[in-house]
Amino acid sequence: MTGMEPVEIAAGRFQLRPWNEHDVEVIAGALADASIARRPPVPEDEDPHAWLAAREQRWASGDGPSFAVMDAVSGEVHGHVALWKVSPQWRSAEVGYWTLKSSRGRGVARHGVGALTRWAFGALDLHRLELRHAVANTASCAVANASGYALEGVLRGCLTGFGEEFTDVHLHARLATDT
Repeated sequence: MTGMEPVEIAAGRFQLRPWNEHDVEVIAGALADASIARRPPVPEDEDPHAWLAAREQRWASGDGPSFAVMDAVSGEVHGHVALWKVSPQWRSAEVGYWTLKSSRGRGVARHGVGALTRWAFGALDLHRLELRHAVANTASCAVANASGYALEGVLRGCLTGFGEEFTDVHLHARLATDT
């Protein structure tokens, strides 16, 4: 896919904007949080500057627009939403997200995923978005359900991220034609 120009998305009380150098401390805190699973873990997960550079590269390549989810009034960053594996040919992508520990339980992920979903279907003309999470991650399951992503099944032993063991994953999906 050709590159994308980074954009900001108004999403009510939360806004989505591309990550920038001012966010390095927030990124460092998130990378140090063991409860934020990264799959598969990659070398840039150790360095916030490398993580930021990788997000900028994904915008440039069109493979994965990535956003900070921030308070629309204060500008405080609360989480992250992104598209991965964007395929114009198949008009599909995968949704990923996390919320900072101090911001959990406030609807950050649900608002961020909702805004990202609307943008992906509208601006990018995608047809199918997939969302995957470890079966044991009930909070992510609640976000998927609240965001209109139907549970399609269980992918057995397909995810690592918390240690070396493989774990089962829920596969949720939403189509542009879903209401």
